[in-house]
Amino acid sequence: MFRGAGVLALVSSVAVSSARADEPMPLADVIAVAVRQSPELERAKLDVAAAKAELLRAQGITDAHIGVEATATIIRPPADDPNGDTDTVNVDLSANQPLSTGGTVGVRLSGVRRHVPGLADLGDSSPLDLRTAAFLAIGITQPLLRGAGSTAFEAPIRQAAQQRDAAALAREARARTLVVSLAQAYWQVAVAWRQLEVRRTSLKLAEQQLEYTEGAIRAEKVSRSEALAVQAAIATRKQDILAAEQDVYERSLALRQLGGLEIGPDAIAVTTEVLPATVDPVTLEIPAVVAQAFAHSAELAGLAASRRAAEIAVAAADNAAKSRLDVAVSAGPQSGGRTVRDVVTSGSVGYEIDASLTFDHAVGGRTERGGQAVAQAALLAAKVAERDAQAKLAVRATRAVQRAKAALDSVALGAEAIGLAEQNVTAEEKRFQLGKSTNFEVLRRQDELEQTRLRHAAAIADYLSARADLDGLSGAILARYNIVMQ
Repeated sequence: MFRGAGVLALVSSVAVSSARADEPMPLADVIAVAVRQSPELERAKLDVAAAKAELLRAQGITDAHIGVEATATIIRPPADDPNGDTDTVNVDLSANQPLSTGGTVGVRLSGVRRHVPGLADLGDSSPLDLRTAAFLAIGITQPLLRGAGSTAFEAPIRQAAQQRDAAALAREARARTLVVSLAQAYWQVAVAWRQLEVRRTSLKLAEQQLEYTEGAIRAEKVSRSEALAVQAAIATRKQDILAAEQDVYERSLALRQLGGLEIGPDAIAVTTEVLPATVDPVTLEIPAVVAQAFAHSAELAGLAASRRAAEIAVAAADNAAKSRLDVAVSAGPQSGGRTVRDVVTSGSVGYEIDASLTFDHAVGGRTERGGQAVAQAALLAAKVAERDAQAKLAVRATRAVQRAKAALDSVALGAEAIGLAEQNVTAEEKRFQLGKSTNFEVLRRQDELEQTRLRHAAAIADYLSARADLDGLSGAILARYNIVMQ
């Protein structure tokens, strides 16, 4: 079934370029820009247009043809042969219509006017000095072997139609891939922002611990050496913040390049939507997801269309390898006279019947056998590509399901771990205040909390990325962002 022909339309009313740099840029807006400006999708659009043009050209074999041919011949032999002078005018009108059987039916009306000036000058009353004739014929030409039948006749049209479908589906597959990549890159930026926030929160905890430690030192509750551990931790956490800021810039630039967003002095970091704190669990089963991916994959559907086009080409090559045996028959009335009026009013009408049988066979048939071999090789290549894509799709769907399941479990465990880590930090701080712990232990608990929060954020981003991949496999991702293949 033909899907995805036409243009790629994005329903969006947001002007991304007018948004302030400090305002969060929704993922839908990033996709809006990418769809409008993507060279990859523009090339795919041109491929579809070219495939449509090829189909239109192939459909031209069914067009009727009307023709007019007029010729004039004047013969003037040497002066010593005056009787050889001849003036002849021929006019042929024709109309031909190809048949689905591979043959052609046509109508031809021919008129000829022949004048022999020499006879008229000698006073000869022979009708040869001026002769007019007309001939009407209806004829049919039909191949009996090579080119016979609708399968052979319509092969170029059906092959071009499959290639058009393949081009349109390839375009849809590219659109899905682009949107999935954009969604995954977007969530990578979002998690980078979340990681930066976690790093800054950890720094604040260390700074608060340093303030309390310095107060305790002044009160001579703890030794001055207790401040060293906290100061070292603050320096390390500041380095972590610098690295996290760099990560935000790097991932933002990658997103801007992928989506075709503006890049400049005031357009580097992308402020994304806040990474969600939780995700809604969904039931994912590998067999069902793989089956859905097979059923809705634009890539597989496009390769199947290419394979069908190759099958049509094989059938056409087999037909072209046959010997040529064509039969042609035409018949019709004819009339003649000295003038056109004589031709029209003459009561004497004759007829003419023409029949021919044409046979041709290539001894050795190397051209024909070579054409069959080329078509068979193309078909085998198409089948291999289809099987390979199916296997890769199954692997991709399986990995995406496993990745989503693992991320869901990690998110649930991470939320629990964060709560416990926060309690451990509070408890360790109280023990320190009571003189029952050290800054080393407090900072260690803070580091545990920080790592737990980072893992939780990474798990959420990983789940969102896996879901984008699964939505891309099913095609739901295009509808989600109002991208319609028309």
